[in-house]
Amino acid sequence: MSHLTIISSVHCGAMDSVAVVSPKQLDVVLCTTNSANSPLGVEINEARIALQRDGEDLLNIDSVLNSLQAEIEAIHVRMSLQQEKRRAVETRILENKARISPVRFLPTEILQQIFKSCLPSDRYVIPHILSAPLLLCQICHRWRDIAQATPELWSSIDVHDWGVWTADFYTAMVARWLAAARTRPLAVSVVCLQKWDWFRHYDPTQSGLFRLLASHSARFHDLHIQASRGYIDALIASGSYAVKHILISVMPTSFLDSSGHSLTLCTSNITHVALCGKEALVNLIPRATFPRITHLTLDRPGAEVDFIKILLDFPALVQLQVKLFVHRESLDIVTPSPDATLLVKHQALEILSIYLSEDAIQFGNVAPLARIFDSLSLPSLRELAFFALGPGWEATVDEWLPDSVKVLFSGSSCSAKHLLYRNFKRPLDMNGSRDQLRNLAIDLRVDNAGFGCHWYDIAP
Repeated sequence: MSHLTIISSVHCGAMDSVAVVSPKQLDVVLCTTNSANSPLGVEINEARIALQRDGEDLLNIDSVLNSLQAEIEAIHVRMSLQQEKRRAVETRILENKARISPVRFLPTEILQQIFKSCLPSDRYVIPHILSAPLLLCQICHRWRDIAQATPELWSSIDVHDWGVWTADFYTAMVARWLAAARTRPLAVSVVCLQKWDWFRHYDPTQSGLFRLLASHSARFHDLHIQASRGYIDALIASGSYAVKHILISVMPTSFLDSSGHSLTLCTSNITHVALCGKEALVNLIPRATFPRITHLTLDRPGAEVDFIKILLDFPALVQLQVKLFVHRESLDIVTPSPDATLLVKHQALEILSIYLSEDAIQFGNVAPLARIFDSLSLPSLRELAFFALGPGWEATVDEWLPDSVKVLFSGSSCSAKHLLYRNFKRPLDMNGSRDQLRNLAIDLRVDNAGFGCHWYDIAP
């Protein structure tokens, strides 16, 4: 390689990057120059001096940066320590504020009343750590002690029985809950979705939760049970001596239960009864209790509703709620004989509520119901209500306002009478219909109640 070529390559490399020029190449170039005082030699010496100076500056800068980084890390450590101290101080402040909080000095009796008002509005309380009463037990020792010493907080519960698959910790929680209720009457909802009747020889007492509930059944005051007939029979037979309100929802079984026997209810206190499901026959309730039942609810798809027989069998009935279905293009009800001329009189009934399924709204004919109204005499009737339960089909008041309604109310001695239509379309002449009924002392109201309500709840 010629000297000119080497010098040219070094010069070009220096223009691109200093890192390309190695000391060896520089020595070769310097050796080839005739004089160090030549312009090229002077430039190379200046570049070498500048590189040395800049290298030293770079080392100094790196040293300063490392020192600053160490200081930053030290500051972070100090900040972390101060933040921990701050949290500790804040905790002490909260504790001291709590010590002087007026709530801390409230009498136990007032706290108990406050705790009771914190309970969910549900009829049967679903145990959950984020709602009362379990939530109240997580605030402080005093609140937990007061909550556990207040039986009213634990006198209602909604439980699910999964049979032998029910977790032990769940059964233990229910046991503590019921124990905290002490001697209070219990409102209990039991749901068992296991179709145990599939296994003819299955013993429901194999469930630990079942045995626990049975041991407390003597204190059941309000019982909602949704299960198979076998489970219901076994739980009721365990001794429900104090039951006054009972809602029985019988799950369909895999075979037809032809026994037809009544439940073994060891009580004469029942006043509120709700029967849901095709297999929830009226004869599930001992006939001896019929004269004392004041509230009756029936939701039995596929079963005819005999209004006349119901009113004759339950002379003390104050409120009757019935859900109607359609069978063979007609309401599934028993109509009076055309030859019947005598009115069936029921002295006690005050509220009659009729719930219409979607098929009843779509295909039902009000004429059979009108014939029943024509055959009744209800001197104490103060409220007649129609509820449309089919959101997919709009019911109209004009179709469900038979003249028999006026006749039915005309036999009532109540001074204030109410005719309610819920989830119905208003009549074409709402004001005219209201004025016409007002002349008969009947208040007409049309409103919306929603379709997802648990309508067969048996509120006292």
